Amino acid sequence: MDDQTTSIVNRCSTMAPALEGASGSIRDKGRRPFVVLIPVMIVIVVVCQYYLALLQFNHEHDQLLLPASSAPAQYNAEELQSVRNAITFDDSNSHGHNSQSAECSRDVSPILLDQWRQSKETVCSSSHYNTSIEKYVMDRWEYQPTIHVYHNIALNSLYDELEKTSASACEILAPPTVERRARVDHNHNIIETINHPVIRIQPFGIYNAYERFHAYLNVAMVMAMLNITNPQLVYMLNEKQLQSEIPLDELEMWESFSTLKPIIVAAPLLGGSSKGNTAAAVPEQSITTLLLPYVVDISCVGQSCSGTSILVTKTEGGLLRGRGTDHHCKSELFRGIIEWMRSNLLLGNISEQPKHNDGQIIQILWSSRGPYCCRPMGKMYTPTRNIAEEEALVRAVQSSLGSKYNIRRVNFGNNMTTADSVSAASNSQIMVGVHGAGLVWSGFMKQHSGLVEIFGGDRDSSNRHYHNIASLADIHYRSLTMRGYHALTWDQTTVDQIVEKIQSIDFGEEPGEN
Repeated sequence: MDDQTTSIVNRCSTMAPALEGASGSIRDKGRRPFVVLIPVMIVIVVVCQYYLALLQFNHEHDQLLLPASSAPAQYNAEELQSVRNAITFDDSNSHGHNSQSAECSRDVSPILLDQWRQSKETVCSSSHYNTSIEKYVMDRWEYQPTIHVYHNIALNSLYDELEKTSASACEILAPPTVERRARVDHNHNIIETINHPVIRIQPFGIYNAYERFHAYLNVAMVMAMLNITNPQLVYMLNEKQLQSEIPLDELEMWESFSTLKPIIVAAPLLGGSSKGNTAAAVPEQSITTLLLPYVVDISCVGQSCSGTSILVTKTEGGLLRGRGTDHHCKSELFRGIIEWMRSNLLLGNISEQPKHNDGQIIQILWSSRGPYCCRPMGKMYTPTRNIAEEEALVRAVQSSLGSKYNIRRVNFGNNMTTADSVSAASNSQIMVGVHGAGLVWSGFMKQHSGLVEIFGGDRDSSNRHYHNIASLADIHYRSLTMRGYHALTWDQTTVDQIVEKIQSIDFGEEPGEN
């Protein structure tokens, strides 16, 4: 217990005898002590509880925070044992990625991060406050993803809108002066410092694993580009998202990015908006001032950055043309991030490629689109494009493949944890499934594994989402189309097609242009 805590505890403890003495004095004078003392006692108890709770809050936060810095935190060897590893990339060219076209290297290799890093420009700086704002723009990408890095700023709320363009932004966002901080402290308001680099996230499509992956990849790229480890993630919900439950696997993935729990911040409801407020305009009665040595904000022109990423972007003069056009670029950048995510989930590294002739049974993961629980309000959800009598189809495919293959059927949407989903994909050599968000987990498969995508219903073969993930992940890709709309139908010809696609995958060959 520190000196400040001990002092407050002692003061609160000595109030009881004082109250007892006052009660005796009042009783001696023939008054009714409890009528007089009850309001006083209530006030004292509330005050003591407030200060003790506040000290406990600060004490708990102090255990999580490292010394303040105007740059990403630096850790000693002991601290590194509890900090997530930095994102690294394979530059050995062991899979021939460096021999790709110059366009592929520029679009999907770590060179991309160098280009983004070199775009740095200073928006403003203030030597008086030691506050500065830097901007990094990926101008070759659609929507021009932009990183703003804020050094030594103050906010009322982690949800506050941040000034990005004004030359006076550094003055607006600067921390309170020493004199003002003294006044704030005197009024018993809270000044809290978050010493880790803060990265603010605005989630998009939180009930769709594929859409969630945009934000995961973007944040990981920013961490790699700025050499950030163990950030304080701030998960910012809008009013609509606030009304729904956050999927547990969504939070599980974000929790794997850092040893610090994400801070979930709700958008202020009607009448309570804090947007546009900054520390310089905080009234004296404000409850909290947050001092932030290092804040990262990611924004895009015309839409939320959480709705786009390397998976779907278009590049000016490059080979990435969005989710409707094939590309055949293998990405050390993508694989490095995937390996980092897997390592953070404590699932280990799986860089070894699968082999056809090692005598082991080939493991096939069948991604099912059957009904599952639960979307918001505990409702069962039945996806479109589900396969009629899917279990019978899987048995027929297994029978045709024989004993050299083993099919495991999973429903990624049915309350599987992130670790379970990643583990299931990582330990399979081939994934088969109807076009849908479950196929995003194919990105975690071993290089030279295989993905067989089934089109049908409202998704035809013009949707190249998962083909392009297979290209980035350096895995084989095959596809076919089934009849039907909401429920897809099949016959023996369908079984033969699926079997042929599976058997055509040779793990010993480089994935081609399929």
